[in-house]
Amino acid sequence: MSVRISREPGHFAVLLNQPSWLDPGLYGPDLARALGLPRSDTVRMCRLQRGILFEGGTEVQAAAAVKLLSDHGIAASAVPDDALPLLPKPVHVSLANIDPEGLGTPSLAGGGLPREWQWENLALMCAGILVGADAQTAALMEKVEEDTLADAQDRRSLAERTLEKARSRVFPMKAELARPGGDVADALASALTRRKPAETTVEGFGAISVVLDMLFTRPLERLRINGDSRVTNLPRSGSRAVDLHRAVNELARLATSATIPGAALALADGADSGDYVFEDLVQFDDHCRWAYYGRLQRK
Repeated sequence: MSVRISREPGHFAVLLNQPSWLDPGLYGPDLARALGLPRSDTVRMCRLQRGILFEGGTEVQAAAAVKLLSDHGIAASAVPDDALPLLPKPVHVSLANIDPEGLGTPSLAGGGLPREWQWENLALMCAGILVGADAQTAALMEKVEEDTLADAQDRRSLAERTLEKARSRVFPMKAELARPGGDVADALASALTRRKPAETTVEGFGAISVVLDMLFTRPLERLRINGDSRVTNLPRSGSRAVDLHRAVNELARLATSATIPGAALALADGADSGDYVFEDLVQFDDHCRWAYYGRLQRK
């Protein structure tokens, strides 16, 4: 999620032209000096950004950040806060069908005929895997007893290990796809009984969640499919990550006019990557805003 320096009107945000990992150890101190902020804020800024470095900065701070990143070969832009789009609140879709013409869903307005959302009206598709809360806690504490954090050197060492984990968090999608079918029996039972499918646990990522957002323009609606949703014409594998990959792959094939950021394309390809791994939905939403802003600029 992007760091918001101020909520006062008339401020600026800094956006990377392409999402990139900003090493907090390398960029954090320089950004702290350039922006006049505590180093802890700029380290968090680097670690959490997914395209939007920060919001609510002054014009001077935004210009300084853009110049610093440019000096390191990273293209970025300073834009007014109010130029960043606010996306509609997502509407969860529990049942969907992917057709050649569009996405079929039940009516969102209560009773009535099913609704088909035409692919030509799909502006943006973003998808990601959310790290389980249990894994995040383990990554943060690494089973270190509280009394061992009293020493400043221990705290520094723990922070360094946490940042290293963030750098190396690459989701093993190829290994998930190579699993022998997953728990197909459980997936079939879930489909027949309409109960929630079992959790998917991946080493280093905990009990993962998945999210797939589609922004349609006619009408303007943001539809969300998650691990509890059922896509009727795609088989369930027993792995939420594999099911997400299959859905994104099929959507990318059909929705040719939609903006699909690189993170979702990596998911569609089944690549091992950290680009589509998010800590929570807030970070994912910021990534969606960054991607939609890019689409608006290209129109």
